[in-house]
Amino acid sequence: MGLDMIWIPETGYRGISDREVVDLANSSERVILTRDSDFLRVNLRRRVRYGLLYIAEPIRKDNVEKLARNIAKTLEVLEDKPILAIVSSSTIELYPLTL
Repeated sequence: MGLDMIWIPETGYRGISDREVVDLANSSERVILTRDSDFLRVNLRRRVRYGLLYIAEPIRKDNVEKLARNIAKTLEVLEDKPILAIVSSSTIELYPLTL
């Protein structure tokens, strides 16, 4: 699986608002991957067009491999349709995004 990613802290976009992150993702046709629960708010979630993957637990040494596997599985699903995915090391929850 080839991934084309942008990590906001390493770009000139550092410090932009959550809404600006959504706009940037939409304009570049990207999925948002985040641990920021603000993106689960309805007003932001409704703006997302290409998918939102929320990591629902802290990333630690003891769960990083399971999280990575579940994130990879989720990204395969996100290629086909815009969904909200809530991922933990033990579960993947999928919800349609309202367009």
